[in-house]
Amino acid sequence: MRLSDIERPQDLYRIIEHRFVRHGWWSRVLAARLRRLPDARFISLLNEAGTVDEIVGRLHEQLRLRFFFHPRNRKDFFLNTLTTTQPYESILEEARLVLNNSFQTLGSGIVELGDRIRWQRDFKSGIEWDLAPTNELDLEDRGRPSDVKVPWELSRFHQNWWLGKAYWLTHSEEYAEKFRSLADDWIEQNPPGLGVNWANGMEASIRAVNWMAGYYFFCESSTIPAAFWLKFFKSLYVHGVFIENNLEYSVRNHNHLLADLVGLTFLGIFFRQTPFGKRWLEKGMRGLEEEMANQVYPDGVDYEKSTSYHRLVLEFFTSAAILGKHNGLRWSDDFLRRLGKMFDFVLAYSRPDGSIPLYGDADDGRLFRLFLKDEINDHRHMLAVGAVLFDRSDLKIAAGKFHQHVLWLFGGEGFERWQLLRAEAAKTGSRAFPGGGFYILQSADTHVTVDAGDIGLRGRGGHGHNDVLSFEFWHRGHPLIVDSGTYGYTFDIEARQEFRRTRSHNTIVVDGQEQAPFDGLWAIRVDNSRPKVTKWNIEGETIELEVEHDAYSHLNVIHRRSFQLEPASGKLRIVDDLKGTGEHLLESYLHFAPDVVVSLESGRRAVAAQGNLRYALTCSAGAWEIAESWFSPSYGLRFRNKTLRLSLKVQLPARMEIVIEPSEVG
Repeated sequence: MRLSDIERPQDLYRIIEHRFVRHGWWSRVLAARLRRLPDARFISLLNEAGTVDEIVGRLHEQLRLRFFFHPRNRKDFFLNTLTTTQPYESILEEARLVLNNSFQTLGSGIVELGDRIRWQRDFKSGIEWDLAPTNELDLEDRGRPSDVKVPWELSRFHQNWWLGKAYWLTHSEEYAEKFRSLADDWIEQNPPGLGVNWANGMEASIRAVNWMAGYYFFCESSTIPAAFWLKFFKSLYVHGVFIENNLEYSVRNHNHLLADLVGLTFLGIFFRQTPFGKRWLEKGMRGLEEEMANQVYPDGVDYEKSTSYHRLVLEFFTSAAILGKHNGLRWSDDFLRRLGKMFDFVLAYSRPDGSIPLYGDADDGRLFRLFLKDEINDHRHMLAVGAVLFDRSDLKIAAGKFHQHVLWLFGGEGFERWQLLRAEAAKTGSRAFPGGGFYILQSADTHVTVDAGDIGLRGRGGHGHNDVLSFEFWHRGHPLIVDSGTYGYTFDIEARQEFRRTRSHNTIVVDGQEQAPFDGLWAIRVDNSRPKVTKWNIEGETIELEVEHDAYSHLNVIHRRSFQLEPASGKLRIVDDLKGTGEHLLESYLHFAPDVVVSLESGRRAVAAQGNLRYALTCSAGAWEIAESWFSPSYGLRFRNKTLRLSLKVQLPARMEIVIEPSEVG
């Protein structure tokens, strides 16, 4: 952490307070106290008295209307609507896997974890962390490659949704009993402050929110005793104390802090009859209001510069907004306005088939994972939620269909509101997001996304990659030229850095150097790119974008790139002007989707074949060569693909032109 990078004085105070003072208090004092917290003391904090059955019974009634849903919503209309969004057999199959302790996560495939889950274990590598104070654990553990995200993901308890849906459909108590046994076992194996699952507020928050969902699925179960619910409520209280004392303020606040604030907001609503609940709710909502203005540009783009994290951040803000509204709480007009803009960005980057460009990191993170298996790179469920939240028919049309997420967040009323939205065609023209630095050049058959902004986190990098002036090209239902993706974080350090590199993106590399030097796994030392859009024209027969950046200014090189898309044909012309002096090695990369077959007809002409489509690729200087590379569609998965590399050593100034021209055969 460099103090010179801190933008606002209050950020420094918060870092000191939360990362040092409060975290130290938690580690040295609070965690041990909470491990010994007597039930009687917790009951007094709830301002309750009486037998456990009486106390829990009163809490059940108090909590009934505080979440998105409750067992009393389990009506035929609700359940029938549910099974229109997911086949009955699929719901039962996902729950059956949980009953058998069979899970898949982060590219693992289905894995049977045995009779009892080991919550500190990365079951992909076999590495297991000790049940020790978190600050004594090496979470990256680079000496023996492992991925702490595996136990974290399992401990987020998305499985509550899969069990809960099956329970509501079948009324079988085996699903309720499995929920109870998993939560009970987790509490026993994860004492407060010990082990990897107390490593940060984000994990505790996502777990707490999904535990709340589990509560509302099973709170009227006839087989779950009151004693369990008291233990469960006490653990939720411990989660809230942990989050409050471990808020992840940083030099650049990011999605971790948002998760923490969402956790406080949800827990504050859950315990709002208590002084600590009211305090958490006020802190959570105030923080989310502030971070919406801090982390999201006015045009709606999350400043981490990742489409996947944009979806995660949007889930955080949206779920809190809907739950707050459900509980009679008000959000500011500025908060709601910028939230609406975030949906505009999803609408713009989502292609007609629902696929998205993979800019920046992607770790498959979700707040609520309603399905064991879903298309991780399809964000149309959020468009459906936004349609109902903001009464927007354009989002409804782009969403394509009613999505289950609307049902759980809005109840049966959500389906009725969805039905009442007018069927207006969504606007699909080219869009500019100058704050976030993304430009979409679009026609009916073609979708080109260009990253014309900074690397991310206003100079810190974070989940942004070295991809300034990189682009993705989608045409007639298929991605042709793609971002390489992410693949992973700590389990393969070399691959982590390779997927971040400039050469892993569809842009220019000068003298083999990075657009920004790396500083560890999630930061850069400095971002000198300072991209500047010099032309943006969406009128006429050609859509034009021209941008330049200064990332290579230390080499006395300025890179200017122009895109010219002919909407009628899908023909794309890319012109690179390198301004400067001296001789330099210039390398231009094009990364293709794995199903694309690439061949050379000559040094300056290549052909890419995809189904019945052919693309002629020509260059004005140098010579193409085909290389093997990797494409990662989601975390933990990668597949071989082809890359065209164009290189030449020239005296500057120089110009390189690439033309991609589609044609149809057969």
